[in-house]
Amino acid sequence: MTNQPWTGQDFQANDGLPIAPNKPFWYMHNPNSCWEFELHRKRWLWLPSFRTLFEIAGVNNVRMVPRGGTDSTMARVRMMDNGFQILDLEMGYQTRFPTKSGGFYYASVFDTPKVSGKRILWKHDREGYNEWREGLMNDGILEKPDMDILSHFMDMQEKRVQRHEGKHLTPRIKKMYEHDTMKLEYMKKYIETGGPVYIDGAEPPKKKGKRSV
Repeated sequence: MTNQPWTGQDFQANDGLPIAPNKPFWYMHNPNSCWEFELHRKRWLWLPSFRTLFEIAGVNNVRMVPRGGTDSTMARVRMMDNGFQILDLEMGYQTRFPTKSGGFYYASVFDTPKVSGKRILWKHDREGYNEWREGLMNDGILEKPDMDILSHFMDMQEKRVQRHEGKHLTPRIKKMYEHDTMKLEYMKKYIETGGPVYIDGAEPPKKKGKRSV
């Protein structure tokens, strides 16, 4: 690579993870298509989701450079031309772990591996991930979602609910249907009010009044 990623603390565990090494990656967000409706801190809200661009020569216009390196500069430019915003690696969303076969396995900083024999169990810090994603919008790094775009996602959720409406469902499918129906109602409320929907008695933080001089 011509641009080495920020990798945080290297994982120190025996001789490395029992997994094949992979390549560094970039998080990419498209404001027209990359959103998830999540329950975070007793609020239903939309959070940005991401696609990944791996530094693999020959894939998505990533070029090979002399001595086995890669250069994704043009690949990232093309993705930006297609409406994606590339998150800088220095933002610290990526880390790496040494592997038993040599090289590194690159992963999100919100995913922690636990080795059990020849298996790897990954623990995902969902709350931390959601907090980080919301912070990207609050800090102005990513724009908050457009309501017209969200209406499209709501329509897709409505069609998902309608597929099971009035049908005899197994207990598992019925539970999923009830969750999807509830989620759809919160989506509608979000779009109606233009902001997060609080649940379980939670209330939005009160705005601080201006202090008199």
